Amino acid sequence: MRRVLFLSVLFCIAAPALAQDPVKVDAKHYSVLLDNEHVRVLKIKYGPHEKSVMHEHPNSVAVFITDSEVKFNMPDGTSTPSTGKAGEVRFTEAGKHLPENTGGKPFEVVLVELKGKPAGQSAPVALDPVKIDPEHHKVELENDWVRVLRVNFKAHEKLKQHEHPNGVAVFLTDVNSKFTLADGSTREGNGKKGEIRWSPAEKHIVENSGNKPAEVIFIELK
Repeated sequence: MRRVLFLSVLFCIAAPALAQDPVKVDAKHYSVLLDNEHVRVLKIKYGPHEKSVMHEHPNSVAVFITDSEVKFNMPDGTSTPSTGKAGEVRFTEAGKHLPENTGGKPFEVVLVELKGKPAGQSAPVALDPVKIDPEHHKVELENDWVRVLRVNFKAHEKLKQHEHPNGVAVFLTDVNSKFTLADGSTREGNGKKGEIRWSPAEKHIVENSGNKPAEVIFIELK
């Protein structure tokens, strides 16, 4: 009897924490694109005027694939309106909220949820793309958790050799690219707008093998 009571109490304590995961409580709007020891990446999609339920996220980086108009309802009863532009990037601190699409159009966001501890997880890179190739690599934001780069390159343009720590690439456009690694081997790096790729730390040269300009957000983990 005591065991049953103990398990009942334990379940009651644990259930609220589990119930806060948006993937579990609102699978209609939240799906997992990637989950590893460093990050969990979610695809967030809302139709016009659709509303979620109260849930929470850890510290995260949000990448807006489309424009959005949202109202965030907070646990204390207050609410905050927010808008985002396609291609915009934001760092969002851990917290609970209940989002609602207040616009008349669907919206899509990629959310990179961060695991572990900030700062010091990755050694500094020697071939920093921002220093070596600033024409194509711009810092969007940087803090103790991440450095977020916006990478732009024209059709058939080749970037200088550089390196990144572990990170997540989010495609803002369709991308057709070829990677040449430090050992001379090559691989394809293709993706559609809104898709993501996990990118382990490496040195490479990237060439846009497509006929259109390409734009990628690269979230370097610290």
